[in-house]
Amino acid sequence: MTGVALPVAGRRRELSRWADVDAAAIRHNLGLIRRAVGEGVAVMAMVKAAGYGHGAALTAAAALDGGATWLGVSSAEEALQLRAEGFSAPLLVVGGAHPAHLDALVAAGVQMTVWDPEQVAAVAGAAGHGLPARIHLKIDSGMGRLGAPPEAVPALARAVERAGARVEAVAAFTHFADAEDDPDFTLRQDHVFVGAVDGLRRRWPGLLLHAANSAAALGLPETRHDLVRCGIAIYGYAPVGFPAAAEFRPAMSFRARVTQVKTVRPGQSVGYGRTWVAERDTRVAAIAAGYADGVQRVQSNRGLVLVGGRRCPIIGRVSMDQLTADVSLVHEVRPGDEAVLFGRQGDAWLGADEVAAAGGTITYEVLCAVSSRVPRLRVEEAGEHCGRWRSGLRANRTVPPPAGEAQPEP
Repeated sequence: MTGVALPVAGRRRELSRWADVDAAAIRHNLGLIRRAVGEGVAVMAMVKAAGYGHGAALTAAAALDGGATWLGVSSAEEALQLRAEGFSAPLLVVGGAHPAHLDALVAAGVQMTVWDPEQVAAVAGAAGHGLPARIHLKIDSGMGRLGAPPEAVPALARAVERAGARVEAVAAFTHFADAEDDPDFTLRQDHVFVGAVDGLRRRWPGLLLHAANSAAALGLPETRHDLVRCGIAIYGYAPVGFPAAAEFRPAMSFRARVTQVKTVRPGQSVGYGRTWVAERDTRVAAIAAGYADGVQRVQSNRGLVLVGGRRCPIIGRVSMDQLTADVSLVHEVRPGDEAVLFGRQGDAWLGADEVAAAGGTITYEVLCAVSSRVPRLRVEEAGEHCGRWRSGLRANRTVPPPAGEAQPEP
């Protein structure tokens, strides 16, 4: 189950596949964010989607230890699970909440996002027993998804006023569309947002403002306001080119066992569909991880794994529970040896951003794809590798594989 920190000692030897999650790296990354934004700005750690695949409870605990004071999730279910696991920090559902969950959210002190008068009325109806519903008003400043357009903000404010003491307006926020690559558009969005909420702050002088994601928090000081919402940087993949980006430490290493090693002769094929055929004697390792574990099928015949500290090409199709790799250049690979799908192995590194590039996707998807049947093991790694493991690829953009990378045989 993702989010459960399993004991490391003894367990790892029993596992076919697992992910080490470095709590020290998460704390370190929060420290870098706190240093960047300054004392006057609070940090919300985004732990939605099971903490970007790292485990929600594990990540939330490490983030709060590292200096975050808020937690953010996408759904009511995620929020209520964190409350059930004992987290009492301010907690915001940034997405919509189904009406069936409103009573439980108010009772648990979870703060909710609203963007139209009907939502305000529904949330107010769930308040009671002296507990107001605490809300954040979302403004669409240019993302084009959730949020009230600026011209609808006055009607939203009137709905909050009609709700009276049953509702407490805590904050207003917006969501940037392209903070990493288009700072000009991002600053225009922020200008729209600030203009839209000017009247709200006159009504509620203590209203918090938040807009910045990881890229904006690190690179656009004007957008930090009272609170920043950081996700991908917490997990070690800060936007490339931003201040201190190289100091961030990726927190997850996804590992699996070698289950068999054999020599495949010229003309013999490996895997479903016979998409890879040996042109020479090839040592092939079967590895106990497949697309049911989070190794995307698109990695077939194009991705890499680490075995024995060397980059080895994935050959043949990735199947549900297994993949195969050419380990001809690795000395004495045996069943039970560790393979790394992304992360660190000794002095070798294969980043989730590189895996994403090989598959034509983004780092977020690679991290979130690690499935719930892969146990997360909380570890505490020393900091001597700080900054050494970044590949320099972008977390939010698809890019071609690095030039000169080892490629599998056709």
